[in-house]
Amino acid sequence: MLTSNHSIKVLLVEDNLADATLIEDLLGSFSDATFMLEIVKSIEEGIQYLQGAEFDAILLDLSVADCLEGSDPIAMLKARSPTVPIVVLTDMNDEHTALSVLRSGAQDCLVKGRFHRTLLVRAIHYAIERQRIEEQLRQQAQRERLLAKMIENIRSSIDATSILHSTVAEVRQFLKTDRVLIYRCHNSATQLDSEEQKCEIVAGDGLPQGDIENQNICSALAVSCLFLAESQSVQAISDVSGTEWTGSCKKLLTDCEMAAVLSVPIWQFEDKEATKKISSDSRWEAEKDEDYPEDLMTLLCGGTPQRMLKNESESGTENKNYLWGMLTAYNCTGARQWQAWEIEFLTHLANQVAIAIEQSELYRKLAIANQKLQQLATTDALTRIANRRQFDRILMLEWRRLAREELPLSLILLDIDFFKSYNDFYGHLAGDDCLYQVAGAIASAVKRAGDLPARYGGEEFAVLLPNTGAEGAHVVARTICDRLDALKLPHARSEIEPYVTLSCGIATTIPAPERSPHSLIHSADSALYQAKTEGKNRICHASSNPHSSAHKPPDLSLESVSSI
Repeated sequence: MLTSNHSIKVLLVEDNLADATLIEDLLGSFSDATFMLEIVKSIEEGIQYLQGAEFDAILLDLSVADCLEGSDPIAMLKARSPTVPIVVLTDMNDEHTALSVLRSGAQDCLVKGRFHRTLLVRAIHYAIERQRIEEQLRQQAQRERLLAKMIENIRSSIDATSILHSTVAEVRQFLKTDRVLIYRCHNSATQLDSEEQKCEIVAGDGLPQGDIENQNICSALAVSCLFLAESQSVQAISDVSGTEWTGSCKKLLTDCEMAAVLSVPIWQFEDKEATKKISSDSRWEAEKDEDYPEDLMTLLCGGTPQRMLKNESESGTENKNYLWGMLTAYNCTGARQWQAWEIEFLTHLANQVAIAIEQSELYRKLAIANQKLQQLATTDALTRIANRRQFDRILMLEWRRLAREELPLSLILLDIDFFKSYNDFYGHLAGDDCLYQVAGAIASAVKRAGDLPARYGGEEFAVLLPNTGAEGAHVVARTICDRLDALKLPHARSEIEPYVTLSCGIATTIPAPERSPHSLIHSADSALYQAKTEGKNRICHASSNPHSSAHKPPDLSLESVSSI
């Protein structure tokens, strides 16, 4: 918004003295803002003014006579000052002209003689605001492109552990320091290839053998982590011996040969759900007394993971980030004055490490999500067995495999008898429970890993039995019916039994590449139809396949219809 204290510097490119005077009067009479107006008569002169001073906006008359004829005046001004908004003044009142100047980069177009002072000032104000927003968006896009490039480099390896180890080696070589390591101070919201939540060195370079497990070094690093969490800034100590620390903190760092330390924090976004699971006694309260470092050492040496940030109620603000750990470089041989570019470099690397950790966690969560999605895509939500889509997929795969191996494939189609009457009498909730229990009986009777029980549709189920002949399929169907009979699910509206029963149709064949697996479904469906029409509660086999004895009923002395 324009205020009386806001001064706007405007460059007017206008060779008509009358028009220039009019605009000067209009801007000068506007009481809500102070305008500083510079008037030039040509594009060339305007470019010279832009080289010597900064302007908030440009008013450009397209009809100015200029020595640089044939060039686009808007493009010329934009080339010199790309962030200064341009408002075009023209004598032509047509849509084509307005669109043309906007496409060339102008923010607005005003027709001479058709605007008053309020409209002119509003156009200038809006042009400045639009240009500011465009510049913000441009800078944001540029930052996002740089960030995307960094993330792309990090994603070249989704193994966070390997990224951390390569990082410490490269940093140590680049900074030419004695040791570089990455220390994880806790693991409350992010896990890194470990289910344990503990403080530890997760990557190090230049450390002597066994120093990663050295409890004193871990305790010294925990002290640095504590200071990073409290200050939320970089810790650059050029000479540990010259610090004003008292008590065991200074001695601990000295004993671990940490003569000069440069530590930068590795932040991660706060997982609120994970935070809720952290008990209140796992957070430290920052003590102000002199003995606090000594008390801290007792906790650190115990190896208990602790929260290093104050909780939300203590700080009075909502913490959106938490300290995952730190990237540390330190000299062992003597003091070192850390340079500004070294701090900036290590901070930049720490941000990349944070992205790598986050990406690793995202990939882990994505893998879990994909597993759940795969389960949802292939499992019937009600019965918890395979759905029709999964059945069709496995049938096609087994058909092709068994066609190559010339082995039999059997299919059992099962249908709950009088299920519509069951739903009408007991209600749909009871019907859903019935389907669930029937599916459980079917699944419990299917033992082999390659066999597939599935919900085929409605109250109809299917069992796919690879490498199984007619006799084996009959045994499985009989077992299913026996399991269901043992449940004794009441069915008051059944016309054959007071309990829920099944009708079963079995088909067996040796798949062939020239035939479709739907032929097996058709045969099993015909057998099921026969079982339903001949009284239900029975097992029927499809007629024998003339090309294979695998279609033969389990015993030729038995009828193809077996009452349960």
